[in-house]
Amino acid sequence: MIAISDIKKRLPSILWISCCIGFLIFFVSPVNQLLNRLLVKPLISEFANSLLNESILMLLSVLAAAWLYLFSEKKFLRKLAIFATLFYVLQLNQQLWHFHPILLIPILREWDIVVAALIIPGMLTFITKRSIQDTAINRNGFIEDLAIESVEQDTFNRKEVAREIAEKISITNNSKSFAIGILGEYGSGKTSFINLIKNYLDKTNTEIVDFNPWSVDGTPNIQKDFFDLLASCLYALNPKVSGMILDYSRKLSRVDSSAEKFIRQIGFANSLFKNGSYTDDYDRINHLLEKSGKKIVITIDDLDRLYKEEVMEVMRLIRNTASFTNIFYLVAYERSYIQESIKSMNANVGSSYLDKIIQLEIPLPKRESEDLLRVLESLLESFITANHMEAYRSHIRETGFRNQYNFAFRTIFRQSRDVIKFINNFKIAYRFLGQEVLFESLFVLELLKFRFPLIYDRLFEKRDDFILVTPSRSTHEEYYKLRTYRVKKDDLLLIGRMLREEKSYDEAEITLICGLLGNLFFRFSRSTMAKNAIMYPMFFERYFRYRLSGRDISEKLFQEAWHHGLSGVKQFVDRCEEDKLLAELCMRILQEKAKTRACFELKLKSLFYLGARYVKEKGRHSFDYMALIDLLWNYDHIIDKRYYKKDENAYRLFVESLFEEAETPFVFPAEIIYNIKHDKKEISVPTTVLVDFQVRYFMAHVAEHGLTKDASWMFWGIRDEYTEPAPGQPGYEIKHFRFEPPVIPFVKAALREHDPFEFLKLAIKYDMREKEIVAIHPELLAIFETPEEYRDLIIANTKINPDIKADFLAFFEACKEKDFNNWANYEFKTALKPERSDND
Repeated sequence: MIAISDIKKRLPSILWISCCIGFLIFFVSPVNQLLNRLLVKPLISEFANSLLNESILMLLSVLAAAWLYLFSEKKFLRKLAIFATLFYVLQLNQQLWHFHPILLIPILREWDIVVAALIIPGMLTFITKRSIQDTAINRNGFIEDLAIESVEQDTFNRKEVAREIAEKISITNNSKSFAIGILGEYGSGKTSFINLIKNYLDKTNTEIVDFNPWSVDGTPNIQKDFFDLLASCLYALNPKVSGMILDYSRKLSRVDSSAEKFIRQIGFANSLFKNGSYTDDYDRINHLLEKSGKKIVITIDDLDRLYKEEVMEVMRLIRNTASFTNIFYLVAYERSYIQESIKSMNANVGSSYLDKIIQLEIPLPKRESEDLLRVLESLLESFITANHMEAYRSHIRETGFRNQYNFAFRTIFRQSRDVIKFINNFKIAYRFLGQEVLFESLFVLELLKFRFPLIYDRLFEKRDDFILVTPSRSTHEEYYKLRTYRVKKDDLLLIGRMLREEKSYDEAEITLICGLLGNLFFRFSRSTMAKNAIMYPMFFERYFRYRLSGRDISEKLFQEAWHHGLSGVKQFVDRCEEDKLLAELCMRILQEKAKTRACFELKLKSLFYLGARYVKEKGRHSFDYMALIDLLWNYDHIIDKRYYKKDENAYRLFVESLFEEAETPFVFPAEIIYNIKHDKKEISVPTTVLVDFQVRYFMAHVAEHGLTKDASWMFWGIRDEYTEPAPGQPGYEIKHFRFEPPVIPFVKAALREHDPFEFLKLAIKYDMREKEIVAIHPELLAIFETPEEYRDLIIANTKINPDIKADFLAFFEACKEKDFNNWANYEFKTALKPERSDND
């Protein structure tokens, strides 16, 4: 809404323009005749209509429009545009003059080009220029730390105070300069507040001079540069005042300035340069300034960034040498620094010295507690996704910025400048990691890096100072937690105690560091569900690298594959198999939390597909079978209750389908079944069905690959484990096993039809220390009617190497001498000899 005071300020201009428009409309005919007699007939009508002249006319019109736009005031251009438009419309409605069309563009007339050159500069002033900050945000680049320029950019709601100060300046009649101090810490927004005041000043009755002592080359030049600037700015107001100020400055410094020489050369101030004291000039300047009726507002920003002697020189200007009538100073500074500068130059001067120079000190209006958060959110919205913005609002803002206790970091930003610095840093991290890690972890870690970069580096390089790994049976379940120590009943962060002992940070900073770390490594439900939080060792280092290493799984690509279902996951598994990343992908799939039946089944199908390739690449015993079996374990019907609406049969059919669809060579599913039976885990599938799968896997593998090492291990997994009381040891049990009957005929057939070398080697029982002390596993002999049946099968086999057959038969006879009940002493002479380091 337009304020009444704004309407009052614009009313004279509105009335004046209205009167001029009315005059033109009422006297249009006499005005046309006057122009016809003075300008049109003697000059314009003689214009030769040619291509060359038209080109020159268009060029001059463009240059004139550019000159007007670049060097004329906004108000003048708008007034000129209004008059030119009105005059143009009036000429269209009368037939006094006839204008020639342009040869190059017949639809336009020469008169149209001239009018356009007068109207377009005024129209351009109505186009709102976007702030530099907005432009930077839109192009997703860095954000400049610039002071606000307009009232619309006032996010801290300081404009009403600024308006009041501006209005008080406009109605104050001061015979001497009046200095207003704007107080605030470095970066708190003093420059922006001064700009707000300038926005509300009446430009028709106010001249604004921005003096920057920071750009002056040394203390001796402050006074000279100040008066040069003041004279240049007041020249348009009154050349006489401008020249007099230069003469006053010359008499003070006894040095001619470049601005003074210029004014002398153009001859406007010659009469002012005459003999007399600077006090006479001072009085005349005051008289002329008072007579002008205009306020001169001089802004001096960043006074607290000057050297101490420069501060004193500026103070002398304000108090003595430039204390003129109708002049106001708006001076921005931090009071403690200015007071210290004054005392350093004169130890006997008290705080009253500053009070004599600055008549009014206005502390910068305090912002609301949420103001910086609003700035932060507006900047974040320009480049992060909607999901991440929601995560910020729901989690980071509530647990960190608005929390006063644990995990709090509400004091991380001290001023808006901090927010901009953080955002510029965060943009880089987000560009590389935004889709690869948990957004909340990345955001809080970047807060730590922004405010405490040494702690950030230490967290990566000396992480043992901060965290330790919580051990778990499966690697994918491990996570980092903060190291703590107990005081009474409270667990306190160990790093906090270390920092207090090192005395590198004060208590407030240590509390903030602990709050950031606590938020970073606390097991929030969203962190444990996401599994790509910084607390998980698999993801920890990528938060600091800003890139994926050769051993990292892209979280973005994984999520894309996961959302495409089993086909997408299979393609991703195949890609990871080529890149030798199956172990990392297996861990990531195991980390995925299944919320629905579809997700649960996708997870298990993915692991079965990956597992077959995993054991092929890394070996049978390398896979984390226990983690997979825990997923299948239907303890107390937890699975069918959670995902199958208590329909255990539906779950059983799904599990059976996993084993039905298993891929050759069947090593992976066979090993799973063995471990399920070994751990006695209930997966809703009867044991008889599981045994049937084992036998089928063994038969299919032997038929395709022969009696290989893998086939032999599969056979040894098809067994029933049981316990018996230990003789003479009440309360103790001895574990035994026996091979499942359904597999026995098939293994005998395999011993007849295939090379049994791997089977024979696996069937030999070795002493742990003395490898020459050997025996045949009694559980194996139990599947035969007699031990000799086993021997006869090997004798009848024609595919075995003769040397190996002879070596085995000699071993068999050595065991027979011991009645197969005790160890025999036999040293193998062929490949049956045990290997000292066998991974199996």
